[in-house]
Amino acid sequence: MNRRQFFERMGGWSLATLLSAVAARADDAPYETPGFLRKPVPGACLQPGTDTEKTLTAVLDAIVPGPTTDPEGTAGAVEACSLNVLLDATFPFLHYADMFATIIDGQAQDLHGAPFLQLTQDQRVDVLVAVQDTVPLLRLAYRAIRSAFFGGAYNGIGLDYVGYPGPNLGYRHVPEFSFRAPVCQELTADGRMP
Repeated sequence: MNRRQFFERMGGWSLATLLSAVAARADDAPYETPGFLRKPVPGACLQPGTDTEKTLTAVLDAIVPGPTTDPEGTAGAVEACSLNVLLDATFPFLHYADMFATIIDGQAQDLHGAPFLQLTQDQRVDVLVAVQDTVPLLRLAYRAIRSAFFGGAYNGIGLDYVGYPGPNLGYRHVPEFSFRAPVCQELTADGRMP
């Protein structure tokens, strides 16, 4: 047996083992919507330490409000770890975070005479709209914040918020469908189903 044959057979055996385990579990489990599988991990979200990070956290809360600013008290961008996305070294936004916070604070001073952190929710939204009109490229940062929330980059808070039911399990657990049930009971003369 050469290396290629070994890997082909191991792949087939692994797949067969996995499918048999899933099938055995599927027969025993009652039907339920699985929901998003990545639940919030305690301590996964970065905590703001610098002034820039605190301003960015306030921006997150203004774009996708959290429990303190949302009328319904639901989780928002801060709880969905969107700050992790903005400060991730693999994304280009990290290099512009200080400039972004400076622009936001400057606009807040011009419009309302106070730093962004001291503004109300409505005033923060006004500032973000004004900054977006001044520097259109910042719309991409706003999209990154919303995509981290609605796309489940770190946890499923945003996906639960929009009612995402989870992955499709093939409807094996739905009792109304006939998986693993005979389609008919009649047999032909030679013992086969029609």
